[in-house]
Amino acid sequence: MKILVRFVTAILLVVTMAACSSNSSGSADEKLQFYVSGDTIEGSALTKMSEKYTEETGVEIEVVDVPYSDIFTRINNMVQSDQPPALARVTGMQPTWRDSLMDLSEIAKENNVNDQYIIQLEDEAKALPLDLTAVGLFINKDLFDEAGVSYPTSEEDIWTWDEFVKALETVKEKTDARYGLVMDQSEHRLSTMLFQFGSKGFYEEDGAYTTNEETKEGLEYFVDLNDDSIMPKSVWTAGEDPASMFKSGQVAAYMSGVWQVTDFANNIKDFEWASVYMPYEEVRSTNLGGNYIVGFEGSGQEEETREFISWLYEKDNYEQLAKLGGYLPVVEDAEVEYELRNDSYEVYQNEIESSDPIASKLKSEQILLQLTSDRTATNVIKDNVVQMLNGEQTIDEAIEEIEKTYTETYAK
Repeated sequence: MKILVRFVTAILLVVTMAACSSNSSGSADEKLQFYVSGDTIEGSALTKMSEKYTEETGVEIEVVDVPYSDIFTRINNMVQSDQPPALARVTGMQPTWRDSLMDLSEIAKENNVNDQYIIQLEDEAKALPLDLTAVGLFINKDLFDEAGVSYPTSEEDIWTWDEFVKALETVKEKTDARYGLVMDQSEHRLSTMLFQFGSKGFYEEDGAYTTNEETKEGLEYFVDLNDDSIMPKSVWTAGEDPASMFKSGQVAAYMSGVWQVTDFANNIKDFEWASVYMPYEEVRSTNLGGNYIVGFEGSGQEEETREFISWLYEKDNYEQLAKLGGYLPVVEDAEVEYELRNDSYEVYQNEIESSDPIASKLKSEQILLQLTSDRTATNVIKDNVVQMLNGEQTIDEAIEEIEKTYTETYAK
């Protein structure tokens, strides 16, 4: 009987120790879990750099690729159960992370990370930009050449929006192009166009969110363009893939961003394409975005995480990362020689340098609000614009609803 009791006690002890072990934070001997959500190119770039780090240090990095639709939920659940990943690359923040993020200030300072894009909270760098993206315009050069329509090759001959639309109409008339323009179903892309009309976005004033008159003008112009001739309604109302439409050769122009350059350079074989300067009405503007890297307290691997992030931002390593991923750099002294289409990157750099300050201001403000507010408001502009295109509400009603939602979510 005593032997049986001792045996059962031993089993219970083993089970208890195993349970405690499975619920404890990670240790320095375990792989660093690096949560990533990205396409093949970006995910591949981070995987290659992680493998390089392992070769140099012996520390293993487990790059966990999570679908974009799931990554915030996954990390939220891990943080709330006190089992956060070591680090993550994300497009935005969540309120639940507020007290769990490392201060990366020293890493940013030591590696000359552009402080314009760092997410600061109470003098701490809670998120570092990993890459910089900018909205831009691609054209099917073969279609424009076939139609005998010129396009901007310098800052001196940039289109107005009316001139651009007229050029698209001519290309459609003289070629077999099905549509003139496609634009990603994204408020980030749409906001670029609104900025070009003079919009200042949606902003807080006297305790409530509002916008300026130019926002309405830009929205009216966008709705008119979605006429199933210049632009297909199906992209915004039904989620048809604009990148595939452009790559098919049936669309004259595509408003997307720098992240497409590597894919297009590798995979478009049936026609010549080019990155060109975007049109504008009131001001030149792109829209800056990108991804952020964050480290989490409570993983049990904080020191190893800091060392890896610091290594990643060292000039030589970061230049390699930017080259692999086709990134615009955020390390101030980085010099990136891209393997493909340097001319495209030069256009994007010019768009950034010539843009209204609104191009970078709103992005950082929105990310900080996501971190500091109790709730988040995502895709508010996009969702209301879709309702406009479906005839479910007027432009005035859409603007009123956007202002109301932002006020209820973020107004102090």
